[in-house]
Amino acid sequence: MKQPISLIAQNEAVEKKSEKGSIDEDEDIEDDYVVNSMGAFGLYQFIFITIVAFTRFLGQWNTMAVIFITPDTKFSCVKFGGNATVEVKNNTCYKDCIEYEYVRDVFDETLITEFGLICDKAWLASFTQTVMMFGLLCGVSLFGWISDRFGRSKAIVLSGVTNLVFMFAVPFSSTYWTVTACRFFIGLGSGGIFSLTAVYTTEVIGTRLIEVVSCTALLPDGIGLASLAIFAYFTSSWRIFMIEYSVVSVFIVLLLFFLPETPRWLIANGKAKQAVKVMTLAARIIESLKLKENRAQTFTYIDLFRTKKLSIMTVTSVIIWFVTGLSYFGLNQYVSQLGSNLSVAVVILGFIQTPGSPIAMVVAKYFGRKYSAIGSFVTIGVSMIALIFIPAGTLGSTIVGGIGGLAATVVFAVVYLLVIELYPTPIRNMGFSLSSAGSKLGAMVAPFVANLKPRWIASSVFAVLPFLAVLFCLILPETKGRKLKDTMEES
Repeated sequence: MKQPISLIAQNEAVEKKSEKGSIDEDEDIEDDYVVNSMGAFGLYQFIFITIVAFTRFLGQWNTMAVIFITPDTKFSCVKFGGNATVEVKNNTCYKDCIEYEYVRDVFDETLITEFGLICDKAWLASFTQTVMMFGLLCGVSLFGWISDRFGRSKAIVLSGVTNLVFMFAVPFSSTYWTVTACRFFIGLGSGGIFSLTAVYTTEVIGTRLIEVVSCTALLPDGIGLASLAIFAYFTSSWRIFMIEYSVVSVFIVLLLFFLPETPRWLIANGKAKQAVKVMTLAARIIESLKLKENRAQTFTYIDLFRTKKLSIMTVTSVIIWFVTGLSYFGLNQYVSQLGSNLSVAVVILGFIQTPGSPIAMVVAKYFGRKYSAIGSFVTIGVSMIALIFIPAGTLGSTIVGGIGGLAATVVFAVVYLLVIELYPTPIRNMGFSLSSAGSKLGAMVAPFVANLKPRWIASSVFAVLPFLAVLFCLILPETKGRKLKDTMEES
């Protein structure tokens, strides 16, 4: 193994490689001070990446709880004003109806039944999820800046605490608008979790294992979705349902206070001595580590558009993330409506998606990030076209929809990896946050698309957009096998 080199030497090496017009993958991987000092992956990384991965349960529970708190609800009018005799039809609104009765398949009380979110108020059921996704949009940007400015560990703790405070506030809210306002701040914290967990994971491991570890760290997404059915099984109220997973979240957030800062962030921000202290905890050959203090520089979101290359890369990433978010969040809500039993459908969806991260790990490693994303988008599009011709309420519709959901999970993991590898350390979290904000925009639109009637319209939207994303994937460079960039000059 080559001896670790200083950041200055690394910069010189990058310049020489760029002059040659190519980068040797093996040499690029070896010239990594994190690997040379801490090892590519050991017990140290395993412990802290596991903690970070567990925080994704919070984000997943919060974003997917909408499936249970605003389920597709059948209703009928049971009391009319005056003495009129009316032939009542299910799921039909009447101007002179003064009382509706609900079919309570999921909980005895949901947001829809408690606040009467039907007829002229039906849009409010989707709106509360849109507001939360707007919170995610703001969260990835806010915590992306906090992370790049003040550190990954501080930002992830703050996002976790923000989640907890408002997760406990929602069940005790007495009005729809209070619930919705609290869900905005839950989205804010969840946005930080989703962006920070991905960046933190990639910055403490070696390039050779980046596909394996980064994709495996996304496993809680599918498990988290499936576990919501367990929480729902033990209660008959949407309020108790939210309290249940909020209590579990307390123990996860407490673990975040033990997370150390990532060496890459410390070094990129002129804190080499602190980086050495962190790496000493896991170093194999710490005596050979030769890092020089760098002058800290401050970067902003404007730097994501500093050059033409960065501008094209950022805009393209936002568009790809938009389709990814719309597909992932929209399909989960849409497909859950196709099954005859909501809890069973959610469990099936969760377990179908659980292999998504290992699959993403394999395809990203052997086929590269770009073509793995393209293949996943095509799979989503084909499965959604098939759903147009499969009757709702059948096992077949749930399975085919689950395949689309599986492909959405794979593309989520692959795009996570691709975008993180595109940006250098000083602006990595801001780059990832701004790009992934596109997925939050998609997620904001998703509830309305999922509820479009007739059903084939929603399937058509979910089918067409992935093929559009394929065209934009072709613009981005392949990042497989490249060492993570530590300076702006390398980009």
